[in-house]
Amino acid sequence: MKVKLALLFGGRSPESDISVITALQAVAALSESGYEVEAIYMHEGDFYIRGVDVLEAFTPFRPAEHTRTVLINGAFYSLKKNKLQREFKPDVALVCCHGGEGENGVLQGVLDFNGIPYCSSGVLGSAVGMDKAVSKSIFDNMLMNVIQYTTVSRREYKATPDAVAERLEKFLDYPMIVKPASQGSSIGIRVAEDRAGLLYALDVACEFDDKILVEEKLVDFAEVNCAAFAYGDKIVVSETERPLGAGEFLTFEDKYLENGKMSGGGHILPADIGALNDVVRANTEKVYRELELRGVVRVDFLVDKTRNKVYINEINTVPGSLAFYLFEPLGIDFCTLLKMQIENTLERAAEGGRKKVFRSAVLECYGKGVKSAKRAKLRSPADKPND
Repeated sequence: MKVKLALLFGGRSPESDISVITALQAVAALSESGYEVEAIYMHEGDFYIRGVDVLEAFTPFRPAEHTRTVLINGAFYSLKKNKLQREFKPDVALVCCHGGEGENGVLQGVLDFNGIPYCSSGVLGSAVGMDKAVSKSIFDNMLMNVIQYTTVSRREYKATPDAVAERLEKFLDYPMIVKPASQGSSIGIRVAEDRAGLLYALDVACEFDDKILVEEKLVDFAEVNCAAFAYGDKIVVSETERPLGAGEFLTFEDKYLENGKMSGGGHILPADIGALNDVVRANTEKVYRELELRGVVRVDFLVDKTRNKVYINEINTVPGSLAFYLFEPLGIDFCTLLKMQIENTLERAAEGGRKKVFRSAVLECYGKGVKSAKRAKLRSPADKPND
């Protein structure tokens, strides 16, 4: 029997459009795979199937033209003539969501609840990866190099903007880089060279998140990325890349847009940082292993050219295009990469089996205790034994 694969993408995220591209790339790569693939688009809290595997369906997306489904006990159902009709029961799910509930652990929790194994990090790893401040704290505890940073809440900033700016200036040096803590693809990021720039950057970041990450910005640096995935007992680490951008940091436009088309922005592969490539690859494997991540994860680093020092920046638990291009130099094409993820997920699910559930008699005892208490209250004074 064919393996039934649910390919999940979209979701309430500024990166939803990017996830459409990743999903369509995956659909194309799996066209000759032998899997039974069902593309499932997440839109405004609902799941949609039928005809969501072509780009034309999203320019723009019209929900009424597709079948709305619900996930019940591990299967997707549609409602027809006031009756539930089963549409698809997947054996495994491939998560192609970027940002929002598709990457932050919410979708992963739903899949866990429904007993569907999936090709991405679990709830904890996904949540940690999405929150840049939390992940930096963990990197710090792992004794990895982290750039000096602090956090600001939207409520705190809106209440006392000048006091917040003054606190940041005491703790950090200009230039600073200001980021929404839980956004990806460089959305909402600004560089601040002075107080006016800092206040503007905080205003922008507050439009996208409740928590803001502020850190010192390196002046002479290179952004370097590396990816990894687990296959059996082995962690496969990719080649490194230095993505190319036109400004002070890699913007959304650098990553995805060029004359209105998906471009990828260009990169140097492997990254032109010499022996530091080995440091980047070793740190990528360390993070993947110690955080118990799953699926394809891309780890982003900053290399200080002046100090010849590598800083870990963030992790992406569902990277754009699932970072397939980073594994091609290893002889792993996109289809093979996806097959390895699916096989590994199914094997892990088979090995895991059912977890033992602890049963107790607490409720039975509690029920007896409640009944005894009620009987005691109903007794009349004459029923009480003599002293």
